This record gives sequence, structure tokens and C-alpha cells, in this order.
Amino acid sequence: MKIVSNTGPLIGLAKIDRLFILKDIASEVSIPPAVHRELLGKIGIESERIDKALNDFIRVIDLKPLEPAIKEALVDLDEGERQAIGLASTFSEDALLLLDDRAGRSVAEKLNIPTTGVIGILLLAKEKGILENIGSLIDELRNQGYWISDEIADLAKSFAGEK
Repeated sequence: MKIVSNTGPLIGLAKIDRLFILKDIASEVSIPPAVHRELLGKIGIESERIDKALNDFIRVIDLKPLEPAIKEALVDLDEGERQAIGLASTFSEDALLLLDDRAGRSVAEKLNIPTTGVIGILLLAKEKGILENIGSLIDELRNQGYWISDEIADLAKSFAGEK
């Protein structure tokens, strides 16, 4: 499986020191240039972890020209989301788009691009035996300032068999 990511989920996983999950799950993890620029602007403990992942397994891929219909669908999104969705749309085989923003996910779904968010990645990692527990990681994400609603947190813990 290939993963194309937007900025937010990478920052969230870096905050809880779990970027390695992506390396364990995916054959390739790619980001577009705008997401790379946004990641380089981060400060704090996560910036060191992001730098390490960028030097290890996250590849920056330049965006190819997009079809007009795709460009039109992306017009109301921010640059990072536009480029991440645009990059995912150029893969000839299915790529999983890692994106937490609701508006971006809605556009990606209309373009038939499979999406998941940071919670989905944690659930997948537990399913594959990479993680034993995700409830504490969800709590840690929230404590680090990553917004996750009570409803989503409870639902994820329930899916993981932890509540």
C-alpha cells in the first residue's frame, strides 16, 4: 500500500512519536512540496522526529499537472490539501490519502480517492499487530493539542476493543 499524506496527520503522529507506523504499514509514504514546506515550519519535539522521517522514509514528490476537473474540485482547499489530494490522484494504483480535514476528505471522496485519518492509521496499526493499545495514544494526541472529538475518540477505542 502507498500512502500520500497531508501535514496534520504527520504532525500528530510525530507528537506521539509514532511516525514509524507509516513505514511499517506502507510500501511508500509520499508528500507533495507544499506539505514538505509546512512540515519544515514546525518547531518543538515533533520537528526533530519529522526531520528524521523525511531523511528516512518520507519522499517528497513534485506534483504533475492535474486534470482540469481535479483542479476545479480542489479550488476551495488550502495549498497543502490541494497538493496532497492532487498527488494521490496521480497514482495509477490506489493510494491511501492520509488527511484529517473534513472538507479535504469530502473532496477526495468525490474524486474516489480512499482516505483515512490519524485515528484510522492507529486502528490499522493495531489490526496489523504493530500497536497493542491505541486508547492511550489517542489520549496523548489530545493532550498534545491534536483535536479529536469525544465521539471519535470513544468510537475508535470501541472499534479497537478497548472500551
